[in-house]
Amino acid sequence: MENTSWGWAAAIVAGGNITTLAALWIRGRWRAQAEKHRAESLVTIAEAMPDGGRLRDQRADGSSITMSVPVAAHTGGRRG
Repeated sequence: MENTSWGWAAAIVAGGNITTLAALWIRGRWRAQAEKHRAESLVTIAEAMPDGGRLRDQRADGSSITMSVPVAAHTGGRRG
């Protein structure tokens, strides 16, 4: 009877660890996708800005990114 009790306890702990790892993996994947979409949006906005324009993105955690579009020496080419 004693072995059965420990077996169930071990199964519960292992199941809890697997659930925690799965939750962390899902959260990390979601954050990576959100960052990817945010970066794509910023690039699209920067490409649409006029020469010499500036974009500053402030995040909820206090970090920020500033993008400056240089003045083009010639016209007609794609910036990048």
